[in-house]
Amino acid sequence: MLRKLEIIKKIPFFSALSGKELADAAQKFTEREFKKGEYLYWEGGPANFLYVIKEGKVKVLKHSAEGKEIVLEVVTPGEVCGGGAIFSEIQYASARAEERSKVYSLSKKDLLFLVSAYKSLAQGVIIFLGKKLMQVHQMMIGLVSGKVEKRMAVLLLGLSEKHGSPTPEGVKINLRLTRRDMADFVGTTVETAIRVLSRFRKEGILTSSSKQIIIKDKEKLRELARDSKGY
Repeated sequence: MLRKLEIIKKIPFFSALSGKELADAAQKFTEREFKKGEYLYWEGGPANFLYVIKEGKVKVLKHSAEGKEIVLEVVTPGEVCGGGAIFSEIQYASARAEERSKVYSLSKKDLLFLVSAYKSLAQGVIIFLGKKLMQVHQMMIGLVSGKVEKRMAVLLLGLSEKHGSPTPEGVKINLRLTRRDMADFVGTTVETAIRVLSRFRKEGILTSSSKQIIIKDKEKLRELARDSKGY
């Protein structure tokens, strides 16, 4: 039970609840398991549940008219997906388990009950949605910029903020992503993603291997994110 409480407390809008309030809220979460490749929910489907990841990794994505995947977010333990349950009747994207994953789900009915019962939770939801809206806005600007270098810089900055930890060498991104994942995030080909990352390495912006990425010059990434000549 302690493990469950620790995970649920990581949800931004649940962190302000008291110990008793958090314990009461935790009773309404149900543990579920998804196999690799299994979908938690589909874009356009009913937004009936909010999910917090207990174990594993979940990719939030949309599909273009041509069927191409556009990765919006990779969700890891302690993070939530299915936010459509807060404000919408349908999900705005799909969510797929990238490995065997365990999650805690909270029904829309129980979520709305908790929001009405706890003022601090309602305030937290508003702040959470505001931040999510800003993230989506920045992502959409990046996707339509037409400059792969800029989009990659925006992605790396976002990953460093969300999944980064300081090391003597720089900011290590604690999320294992394939080159295909990186390409899908910025809407380009694997070959172009590799070429951009190689250029960043040569310019001393980062070091990378098959297992990790370390950001060495965040200021340069910020410059590229603001304005880039691209490819």
